[in-house]
Amino acid sequence: MFAYAGHFMFFILISEMKRPQDAMKAAYTLQITATSLYVVFAVVSYWYIGSDVSSPSFLSLSPLFSKIAFGLAIPNFFIAGSLYSHTASKLVFVRLFRHTKHIHSHTFLGWGTWTVLILLANAVAFIFAVGIPIFNYLVGISAAVFAAWYTYGLAGAFWLHDTYYFEGGYRGWLRKPMALMVNVFTILAGAFICVGGLYATIVALIRASAAGELPPPFQC
Repeated sequence: MFAYAGHFMFFILISEMKRPQDAMKAAYTLQITATSLYVVFAVVSYWYIGSDVSSPSFLSLSPLFSKIAFGLAIPNFFIAGSLYSHTASKLVFVRLFRHTKHIHSHTFLGWGTWTVLILLANAVAFIFAVGIPIFNYLVGISAAVFAAWYTYGLAGAFWLHDTYYFEGGYRGWLRKPMALMVNVFTILAGAFICVGGLYATIVALIRASAAGELPPPFQC
């Protein structure tokens, strides 16, 4: 459920661009490609597997194809994990050393702090992923609460805000009726994903707990 067209890292990456305006090119490409892929994947999985699809869905395949799928996905796991830990560490690093020479200079304090932040981020990620028995459900809950809004809700809210304050208030909205409808729809879509995702994940967690299907901590 963490697979969305938008991403919270947009804010961090855009802030580092020489021309932040060019970010929209990548955003359009990502929105179209990612949304299409995830819709197709979800429909195909539900069509052939049904509502009893496992988490992750690779586990619903036969043992042979499950191993093949995991083998193809492993490089992406490493890349995605590194990207998350790098971005989280960089956010903290910039907050600590803003307006200092450690941001762009090779200093012992800068590199030492960066190394500690990377190790700490990966250690925390390991504890969450392996030490918490309900991690898969925790991912679903956090995605429903936060990622739904970063993907859809905030995008629509930003457009409404910017158009209202920079293009003449309500008249700015009315001058662009199609854009208004699209952005209102994105806000409603974010709300639907948030509520629906929370409900589905919590119900699945309750059923798994009642059936004794939750693994013990630190069991891969």
